[in-house]
Amino acid sequence: MRKENWDRVTEIGRPGGETQCAVFSGALIVRGSGIALVRATGKNTEIGKLGRSLQNMETESTNLERETKFVVRRFAAVSLIFCAVVAVGYWLTSGNWLQSALAGLALAISLIPEEFPVVLTVFLAIGAWRISQRRVLTRRVAAIETLGSATVLCVDKTGTITENRMSVREVFEVPLHDRHEVLDAAMRASANDPVDPMEKALHEAAGKVDGSTLVREYM
Repeated sequence: MRKENWDRVTEIGRPGGETQCAVFSGALIVRGSGIALVRATGKNTEIGKLGRSLQNMETESTNLERETKFVVRRFAAVSLIFCAVVAVGYWLTSGNWLQSALAGLALAISLIPEEFPVVLTVFLAIGAWRISQRRVLTRRVAAIETLGSATVLCVDKTGTITENRMSVREVFEVPLHDRHEVLDAAMRASANDPVDPMEKALHEAAGKVDGSTLVREYM
């Protein structure tokens, strides 16, 4: 995206867009050079505002969590019904309401599935441990559940698993010019302090040849 110089008169608007003078704090210069005036830092930048909005987002429950809550609620409802039936039946046969309440309470405690969270935690911990053996670090439980149910995994290799670096593997010499002269000319045609991966590779290759030194850059 091409940017224009600030005339020091026009009010600077929000970053983004072609030919504007404002840039984001995380902007990457791939060609040319310039000097930027910092107007905001941290959470006051446009990227910082985006981070604050993401912090306020509520994460939805996973399918495993929703299904677990559904099963636990069903078991709890059935346990309360059995508890009431046993308590009423014991009271009708014995006439002792205290013993009836204790019997119903004991039955409810024995029927409520409190082991479900423990079992799920153990299984998810085992899944995280198995994933860590493949040198993958998981921060959220939803990632383990999603990976466990995934059948097809599509990834983008551009800029994610690559190093964003280039290197000169071979130099094709032109007539009347040797390898040293070709690399020296390529380096002089690049920026003095390059940020582009290709220009960095040319500087690195030219630096390995004796005598390839850039003295001054004319803008």
